[in-house]
Parts: sequence; C-alpha cells; structure tokens
Amino acid sequence: MRILTCLITIMVCFSACQPKNTSRQKPGGDSTSSAGEDSKPVPEVTVTNFQSLKGTLAGQPVTMHLARFEANDLDGWYFYDKVGDPIKLEGSMENGEVRLREDNAESDSCVFTGHFNSDDTFTGNWTGNGKTYPFNLKKDTAGAILFSTAVYKDTMVLFSGRENTPEANFTASVVWPDGGADEAVLDFIRKTIIPEYTPGSQPAALLQEQSKAFGKEYTDIRGEVDTSQLKERSFSFNWDEYSRTNVVINKWPLLALETFGSSYTGGAHPNHGTTFKLLDLSTRKVLKPADVFKPGYKKALSAALDKSFRKQYKVPAGEPLDKQYLFDKTIGPNDNFYITPKGAVFSYTPYEIAAYAVGQITLFVPFSDIKGIVKEAYLQ
Repeated sequence: MRILTCLITIMVCFSACQPKNTSRQKPGGDSTSSAGEDSKPVPEVTVTNFQSLKGTLAGQPVTMHLARFEANDLDGWYFYDKVGDPIKLEGSMENGEVRLREDNAESDSCVFTGHFNSDDTFTGNWTGNGKTYPFNLKKDTAGAILFSTAVYKDTMVLFSGRENTPEANFTASVVWPDGGADEAVLDFIRKTIIPEYTPGSQPAALLQEQSKAFGKEYTDIRGEVDTSQLKERSFSFNWDEYSRTNVVINKWPLLALETFGSSYTGGAHPNHGTTFKLLDLSTRKVLKPADVFKPGYKKALSAALDKSFRKQYKVPAGEPLDKQYLFDKTIGPNDNFYITPKGAVFSYTPYEIAAYAVGQITLFVPFSDIKGIVKEAYLQ
C-alpha cells in the first residue's frame, strides 16, 4: 500500500532575529494524498509558516528570516545590519519555547532562546562564547515578499510485501511566495523555486511530481537487485532524497534563495550541497556575477576570496592554498553567489574546490574590500 502525504500550509507572519557567523499573502491551505503500491504512511505535519523580523541583539540592529516547515522544525538566516554576513539558523519550537542554534564554524554553542508573542515580537536571550545578551525582534514586511511554506513527504518500499525490504524516503520543503508584489513577480519567484511551475499550479502538485519521478527511478532498480544479498547489503538500497528552499535576503528589489539538497542512491556516502540564487525582482532576472560586478572583476574578486578563506580557515599568509586545503592555488568566483546589503557571498559545494571531507565552503567578501568592482546599482 502506498500512501503519499503532501502538506502545504499557507500562514504568513513576519518577524526577525540574529548573532555572528562563520553559509509569504492571504492565509489558506490544502493537502493532498494518493494511494499506490510501494509506500508506507507518513505522519501528518501541522501548521507551518514563514516570518521576517527586524530588531536588536545586544543593542545591535539585526535582520532575520525564519521558516517553520514541519511541526517544530525551524530553519532560517540572520545577520547584523552593520556587517551583512548571513548566519545560518536551525532549531525547534516546543511548548512555546523557541531554540535556534547558529550553524557557525567559529562556535557550536551560539543559541537564541525565546518566545513569539501576541504583539508580533520575538524576544529572549542569545547565548554564546560564555556571554548572554537580550534580543528583541518584531515582524517587518516593509519591502519584503510574503511567503508561506510547503512540505511533501513520501516513503516507498522496494519490494512490497517482503519482510525487511529496502525503502526510499523523499522529502521536499519550499517557501512559496503569495504576497508583497504583483502576480508577474510572484510567478517569476515561483518558477525559480520550482522550474516546472506554470501559472495557477500549486506547490503540492509540483512536489508530488518530483516525488513520483524519484519513486520511478527507485523502483526501476528492482530488476538489478540480487534479493539473496538483501540481508547483508540492504543499506545500499535504502535511498533518500531531501531538499529545502528558504530565504536568505528579502528586501526589494533583491531576493536571495538558498536550496540545500542531499541525495543517497547507493555508494559510500550521500551527495549534498547548498545552492544560492540571487533574483532582481525589478527586472525579473536571476543575476550572475557579471550582472553585479564591473568588467574585469574576476582578478580582484579572486584576491578578496583568498583573503576571506585565509581568515575563515586560519591559513597563514604566503602558504599555498593547495598545500593542504584546496585543489588549486586560487579561488575563482562562481555562479553560486548572492549579495547582501554589505557584501557578496560565494559558496562552493563539496568536491568543487576541495575534498568532500572539507564540506561546503562559503565565503563572505565585504563590499569595503571590492567596492571598486561592484556596480553602483548594487551598493546600498
């Protein structure tokens, strides 16, 4: 028996919060389920939402974007307005208490602990590096796109009716624009998030189609499996596909989207990585570095990326980057980038410029280091 559970809740709120780093309009909702042969039931997910907030942390202005996908699952970004270097947040909400942990290479112990209040504020304390500071954030929709969130989950078995059969899990979560701009802009964002989008289609149906494609790829391997080896090697046939799209920067006319993806289809380890897209909503264009930087920008930007990498990974000046860190001596800008009010962020997926074990490398370059090569339209 196959049961597909699709969850999409449209509940829009706006609020924000943040500390330091190392990389939706009208309420409504629908859910969809269908039956087939190769799935197990998936627990239903309750209310989800997206929030944008601005306020202070330790007296310093900060901006935060926070999405609640599944029941208690929170995911987002925040940055100090003076610095503009986004910090990833992951956390949960249980019994009304919110806990958000910074995904920060410099510290694993920086945490927001607080509550959402009836006056559209998010208040509490940030703790990290042996210090505690209060934060006070409030819903802020000025110049922002409004989002809801959608989650789709499916579990498929490889051999129906067989004990200890391998299975595959599919989970996709997205933010979904539903206000803050005209319909043409919202459709542009939707199609950027899910390329198969056509006007009027719903994320529920679109994510379900992605799940079906993954399920077909999985069940197509049945004929290649030696069932006598399943007991010893079943782990290699337990596939997993996971993706999540969220908001990093949300201030007209720029919107930066983050998509994290992880896939395991057999082998030594999953493949994973985070991609970013920078949207200019005023022109309805996904920007490339050449749109943001002046001609001949690559040499100066490469030097700035070298400086950022050495600072983040504590590499001594003069030590070749390929000695023990990267594949090459230099770091070139790629298309996996976005800009903030104070700088540019370039990100490199595992294997792109370093070994898998190094993980994703995300580098922030302040505009103060590259001001001469940034087009004036993008200097705020």
